Amino acid sequence: MKRFAEKNAVIVGAGAGAGRAASLSFAREGAAVACVDDDMALGEETASMIRGAGGDAVFVETDLTDPRSIEGMARTCIAWRAAIHVLFNNTVLTEPAGFEDITLEDWNRQIAVNLTAPFLCSQKLLPALRAANGAAIVHHGSIDGVLSNPTLTAYSAAKGGIVPLTHVMGHWLAQYNIRVNCINSGLLRSGKDGIPARNSALSREPGDEERKRRATPLGRPGLFEEAAATALYLASDDASYINGSVVTLDGGRTGLTPGTF
Repeated sequence: MKRFAEKNAVIVGAGAGAGRAASLSFAREGAAVACVDDDMALGEETASMIRGAGGDAVFVETDLTDPRSIEGMARTCIAWRAAIHVLFNNTVLTEPAGFEDITLEDWNRQIAVNLTAPFLCSQKLLPALRAANGAAIVHHGSIDGVLSNPTLTAYSAAKGGIVPLTHVMGHWLAQYNIRVNCINSGLLRSGKDGIPARNSALSREPGDEERKRRATPLGRPGLFEEAAATALYLASDDASYINGSVVTLDGGRTGLTPGTF
């Protein structure tokens, strides 16, 4: 039996990367999927792929920097399905800048997308999550939010906030039988499914990806599909006693002390 048969999932950032991979994975496991994205072409493409495979999906265009747009998204999703069983907050916006160079505008935009949007999406969809009588929220964080990335000042700070947000939400929402967990991933790339990345150039420094590969015990980047599989597990009944936790998906890279090998 499919793990999410007769269940409903909202996937934020569904147009590309781990968001598209998760949308397709949840649909294959029987879920009806609301594909949320600010990119109409990519988001609708994901929803069309699900429908083309016989699944149930809608696209909801949403500007994650705008609280009013997020509220509208929540109203649309709740009108679509009164009960939401899964919310995957796969929000990603990276704009490289060092501490001295980043503008307040860039800082605010990255904090809005990477930290405030997961909070607001969760809060505004809470009535439907409560109505499911057993739901799961999965945030997509980053290892940059734990150890930091000096080239991604605002992104690191925002993703760092996702970890305590996960713990706090896990506490407050347990009373409604809603579990909240987080995936902290490292470098991710597309696998056999050829899923497009959110950014056309995830690395802007020559040799950066090779350095990360050498620093990773498994010797390769992770795949969008692997992030999706982790989200699928955390949202499923197989993880029914996992709450307020952070799962690291980085091939072992942050398990080592930098500069010791």
